[in-house]
Amino acid sequence: MNLSFQKEPVLKLVKKERKLIKSKERVQHHGEVFTPNWMVKKMLAEPSIQEKLHDLHATFLEPSAGEGAFLIEILDQKLDYVDSISHKNDWCENAIWALMSIYGIELLTDNIFQARHLMVNIVTTHYQKFFNKALSNRTDFYKSALFVINTNIVQGNALTYMNDSNLPITFSEWNQVDKNTVKRDEFTYRSLFDDETDDVPQGQLSLFDFDDDQDQEEKSYAICPVTKVYKEIKE
Repeated sequence: MNLSFQKEPVLKLVKKERKLIKSKERVQHHGEVFTPNWMVKKMLAEPSIQEKLHDLHATFLEPSAGEGAFLIEILDQKLDYVDSISHKNDWCENAIWALMSIYGIELLTDNIFQARHLMVNIVTTHYQKFFNKALSNRTDFYKSALFVINTNIVQGNALTYMNDSNLPITFSEWNQVDKNTVKRDEFTYRSLFDDETDDVPQGQLSLFDFDDDQDQEEKSYAICPVTKVYKEIKE
């Protein structure tokens, strides 16, 4: 799917009510039923959630992302906050921090592409509105935004902790070094449940309870500017 810049105003497309099911077969085989926009907004309107939406680094994880109903609304509201606190010299960094705080897992590949596509559109629209100019796909900001979305929104089965390649679902934790630099470390989704309690069903984690303090695994990357994470500089 082409995720390049689109001139058409996209928030209008995102805000339209989507069908709650794509087909009976997908419901039967995958239990796929989408959450309506009004319900998403109602859930996110809770004061405790609004507090997190006004924190650039408060993390959200959607383990059954679908086409991204929660992801795009969370991103839209976080970028509203970014718009309100930023100047032209720090908007891009703040927007990337907001993106880095949003994670998703989805079983079906077509849904993953759609969710990522809509998130790119949200970022593009906010950029256009804030700077009053088009977003070039050649900029470090665009490349980093696209990279973070593709890294944080992944294909996999949240119940088995594995993806279609039979590899563990892996995420990146984006640790803030200072306002403009980040240290990236990888960890597996399974590691989030190493100390799970009996009241949390296997493979399920609350959308609003993503713990930032998990032990890291896998690769480690060099400290770099947040707008250049797409370069994947290794230590």
